[in-house]
Amino acid sequence: MAKKIENVLTEGFLAELYNCAITDNHICSVVTRYMEDRFLPDAQYQLLNTELKNYFQKYKVAPQYGVIEQRLSCSRSASELLDEIRGMATSVDSDSVRDQFEEYLKLVQFKKMLKEAQKRYDDGERMVALNGCIRESAELQKFTLKPEEFIDIAGTALQRLRENKEARENPNCVPVNSFYIDGLDAMNRGCDLRSQLSLFMAMSGVGKSHIARYIGFNAAYVSGLNVLHFQLEGSEKETTDAYSAMLFKDSTYNYSNGRINQHAIDHFTQTLEHNKGTLRVRAFPKFGKEFSTIDADNEIEKYKEKFGYYPDVVIFDSLDLMTDSSGKSWDPKSLRHKRIAVAQDIKDLAGKINAWCVATYQATIENPDWVNDEKNVLTAFNTSECKGLQRPCTHLITLNQSRREYQEQTMRIYADKFRFARKVEPFRIATDYEHELFYDRNRSLNLPADT
Repeated sequence: MAKKIENVLTEGFLAELYNCAITDNHICSVVTRYMEDRFLPDAQYQLLNTELKNYFQKYKVAPQYGVIEQRLSCSRSASELLDEIRGMATSVDSDSVRDQFEEYLKLVQFKKMLKEAQKRYDDGERMVALNGCIRESAELQKFTLKPEEFIDIAGTALQRLRENKEARENPNCVPVNSFYIDGLDAMNRGCDLRSQLSLFMAMSGVGKSHIARYIGFNAAYVSGLNVLHFQLEGSEKETTDAYSAMLFKDSTYNYSNGRINQHAIDHFTQTLEHNKGTLRVRAFPKFGKEFSTIDADNEIEKYKEKFGYYPDVVIFDSLDLMTDSSGKSWDPKSLRHKRIAVAQDIKDLAGKINAWCVATYQATIENPDWVNDEKNVLTAFNTSECKGLQRPCTHLITLNQSRREYQEQTMRIYADKFRFARKVEPFRIATDYEHELFYDRNRSLNLPADT
């Protein structure tokens, strides 16, 4: 039996593709973003691809032959490959090379989609397989490597209106449009949160992890969404116990010690079958290695491979414990730029998987009198390491709590940045951390107006 050939990128085509990538900025950006080692025939091409990617990520332009030749000079075989590419390449049109690479990528994704659908069909998950095919086929149809074109607003207005109406009436995915906090939902007005990044900033001990879990829990078990929670501080058990305590409407302490009463257990058992969403936790306690946005991307791809779909909501607790995709060793003086780069990566990731990304961030204020003055609220400009962090974010929301508010279990929420809505004054909410409830709606709605 003849050996099945998986890699359809021929030697001649690869030579044309990499010749264009070395000399053309757009083709270089396409290759560095979409080319994977498994598509390439040998280690020499993989080394060339790595050096091309490293150069483009740093300088944002194609390297040209002289530069890439110098970067490959440490490998004789890779240098010989570069000479072969230069000798084999012709004056082929770069657009035709790009289009052929696009066809190849679509074919790879199509085969992967069919393989996953067949596996789920064989496992008895027929509707999951069908819905997955429909969703991914629609995404595949829209995929293109062509650069964005100029759009004629008036000429395409009616067509885009029809498309928007059809998307509203026949959505391909469950809506993601709630913060589960009345004041923020009033500002959001039902806007779609998919492909957006919402960052919650607070001082230590105010409730960053509480709001992250509150959103994750409600997204999964109230809205029926699929949630993936990355926990980067503390232990996995702390997070899973806290989430589980919310299911029983009890404290984490009681759950951790097995003290949930039978009535709560019976109620949970009765409601379990009605839960349509899923909530999964992936913990990465920091032991000498920072969790990068590349790690996050890889874990999300593993999630999709295992469950057949991307998560609807991805939570990062917390952003200041992450590093970006550049591979740089950031020095302490560059922390601000590092965190902006991490936020930009997460925003790009949200667009890639069409999910709502929620992240937390710890602010540092050294003046307790400033914190205890309830006229003050945190903004992106209160902490030097946070300036500019709001730029990649759709929302930057701060949690503010004085000593008095801590005692009465209340706080002020301030939307420092809320795209698509005008700024409003800070508003007060009540919490109930004893029962793992970030937003106590009944108490919040009955707080005195002058409190």
